[in-house]
Amino acid sequence: MSVPPPENITARTSDHVLVCSWTADDRLEVPFRMLRGLCPCANCVNEFTGERTFFPEDASEDIRPDKMELVGNYAVKVYWSDGHSSGLYTWKYLRSIQSELARQAEQQQH
Repeated sequence: MSVPPPENITARTSDHVLVCSWTADDRLEVPFRMLRGLCPCANCVNEFTGERTFFPEDASEDIRPDKMELVGNYAVKVYWSDGHSSGLYTWKYLRSIQSELARQAEQQQH
């Protein structure tokens, strides 16, 4: 099943978060450091085992996107300030990050 693209993607440098808005009430706000650490590329995740080799805590605290570009109608490519740029963040992958962050927030409330 295809995941629709967000209506807007913004790198909000003032508070170091990437904001993906699908609607006014449906958006993902993820810290740059977390997003860089969750890069899905083969350099950050072993392509044979699926084991993550680069983690959010491995990313610099001041990491930021230098540039972002859309890839077709299915992903965004982020050019990070540490020189890394091989990961494609698909809409489906960003939605899974959104779900995980919501789950974690729910657990913290209980």
